[in-house]
Amino acid sequence: MKTKLFVRLTLPLFLALGSARAYATGYYGPMVYLDQGGRNVAASPEFYWELEVKRLARDFHPPEKLVLSQLDTAAVDERDFASAMLEGRMKPADPADPADPAEATRQQAAARAVIDRTNATSTETLPAEFPSEFADYHRGAFAYARGLEHWPEARQAWEALLKRPAPERHYRSVWAAFMLGKIALKQNDPTAGGWFQRTRELARDGFVDSLGMAADSYGWEGRSEWKQDHAEKAAPLFLTQLALGDESAIVSLKALIPDRVPTEGMLNYDPEPQEAVRSHLERAARDPLLRRLITAHILATSSVPGEFLFDSKEPIMERGPRWLAMIQKLRLTELADAEYLGWTAYNGGDYDSAARWLTLAQADAPAAAWLRAKLQLRAGKVAAAATSMAAAWHTLRDTATYTGWKETDEESDRFVEFPQWTLAQSASGDLGALHLERGDFVQALDTLLAGDLWNDAAFVAERVLTTSELKADVDEHASEAKDNELRKRLRYLLGRRLVRDDKYEQARAYLPPPYDEILGRYVAALHQGRDKTQPKSERARALFIAAWLARYDGMELMGTEGAPDGFAERGNFEVPDLAAQLRSGFYRTTSYVGGEEVAATKPVVLHLPARERRRLTKTKPAPDLRFHYRVIAGALAVEAANLLPNDSEELADVINCAGLWVKDRDEKLGNRYFQMMERRAANTTIGRAARHWFVDQSGPWSDEQRQARDAMRKELHFPPEE
Repeated sequence: MKTKLFVRLTLPLFLALGSARAYATGYYGPMVYLDQGGRNVAASPEFYWELEVKRLARDFHPPEKLVLSQLDTAAVDERDFASAMLEGRMKPADPADPADPAEATRQQAAARAVIDRTNATSTETLPAEFPSEFADYHRGAFAYARGLEHWPEARQAWEALLKRPAPERHYRSVWAAFMLGKIALKQNDPTAGGWFQRTRELARDGFVDSLGMAADSYGWEGRSEWKQDHAEKAAPLFLTQLALGDESAIVSLKALIPDRVPTEGMLNYDPEPQEAVRSHLERAARDPLLRRLITAHILATSSVPGEFLFDSKEPIMERGPRWLAMIQKLRLTELADAEYLGWTAYNGGDYDSAARWLTLAQADAPAAAWLRAKLQLRAGKVAAAATSMAAAWHTLRDTATYTGWKETDEESDRFVEFPQWTLAQSASGDLGALHLERGDFVQALDTLLAGDLWNDAAFVAERVLTTSELKADVDEHASEAKDNELRKRLRYLLGRRLVRDDKYEQARAYLPPPYDEILGRYVAALHQGRDKTQPKSERARALFIAAWLARYDGMELMGTEGAPDGFAERGNFEVPDLAAQLRSGFYRTTSYVGGEEVAATKPVVLHLPARERRRLTKTKPAPDLRFHYRVIAGALAVEAANLLPNDSEELADVINCAGLWVKDRDEKLGNRYFQMMERRAANTTIGRAARHWFVDQSGPWSDEQRQARDAMRKELHFPPEE
């Protein structure tokens, strides 16, 4: 058996089981925190097991350091041996017969090679080595690799190594103690914990720990305590392991949760009888650290409805109420993380109990301030709720501040696989909503942007702020747009809004290239088309050019970021119409009962001030239809048609294009355009083909514009269209 068992010593304790909310696969639609009437604002946020245990681990400060070596065990062994030779720590049994360094090194390499390829069926013998702590360790490693029946030999070799005088075991004392702990653990020997403690003691005394075994020993000792049903001892060991940066402890800690969801056939996740679970829970309720862990786990999994936790398949009392009842019986006057018990009650809809638990919490704790904000909002105290939420948000907006854990970019992207809200986004969404309710609209925008809630921020920017308010905010943060992607997108959003307001000169400064140039061509065509000093035919051609640009570049020139156009989703999905929800005071939901789709209407949770709801009407795009710019394009094409003679091929082409563009947006408008075709262009090629409806057929001007658009895109260095 190879010594790969030494390469990664981090505890391979439990298989990872996600605690995040499960969603149907294949979801790619828009995420809007304030959707469904802002119901998230009244609901509990989603807590995450990983974040909560990292938060708990910040209280542990071990002196060891996690070693993440790129070298395998054989390479580290070779390096340590070379150091020992260089330092003169290799002491011969007979001083008169010193070891030849080259020969000793050859022997070490030969022994290591045999160990690396040894397993339970191997027949090779271990080559002789110059007597040293390395030779002692190799004898143990060789015996260990040969399998269980040879472990007594391994134990004997490693114990002999540890009996050497301290100067003669400088390099392998830590390794030997660690492996003695592993043997004891695998044989369910309770002395395993003592060996792992010895590992750390030796490292602290200056013995070489080149594989980071001292840091790894916390997890292994935690497993030993867990196997002995000492969850209260295992918890601080696993949290110390996590504090060192070993994230495998995140899963190990789940094994300490008595009522976790079992998964049969997976290591350490088999179901337990309900009586045993209750007994373990009652015992855990008396331990301060286990109380915090179980509460965190309940919060992290509380979004999973209708769990069947045991083989009986019978639904049991909900985890939250049962856990709170157990703790309540203890009549404790001091509780760490009491606010999280309050959140557990809040999750279950017991708001009075949530308020009682909150009285035991540390007042300035971020989770406590957040819970206080939720309860104040329920009581109609919006101003107080905003103050409390602002205090919470200053910590919660930054995951690293909340947990004390500096995340890598890879870790920060961990939650993007499923459509769910991070803790920071939930906090930002709640605070942004409270700013909206108070009429602090610019603060709402800035908060939602800071929380990476783009669709919600875009709603505020497009439908709540006036154009001048939005422009002032964008200009104030102009320098940020170079490096801040959301600020850059906000500038573009403003540019398109200015186009919708017909403020073309202002808009060009906010549209990114090449759309600033395309807008210039669009405006020039409009001006020429409406210049009554020009011949009608030239005006008509110019208006049709503007119509073509509006149709095929309209999303980029004037499309709304949110509803109705959905530029944020490149038009691929409809974006929830928050303005319609807030104007009406209701939102619609769809559920499935007995296989049947059931629609319901529910009142919104989020309310704009009454006088400010008028903003939602004033800021509607005209027309308020999805892909509204296509209707604008159709209107421009009809404006061109009004300048063309009857039964001309150009007229039929223009009307047909207008109809094709609007028929799926506004059927009545499409019917009017078709009637125009019948009245004015029935005797044309397209008119004769369009006997019942518009036809997918080009004409002289549409062919011309198709070629002109291809040339424009090439000139402006657009990528090829798919």
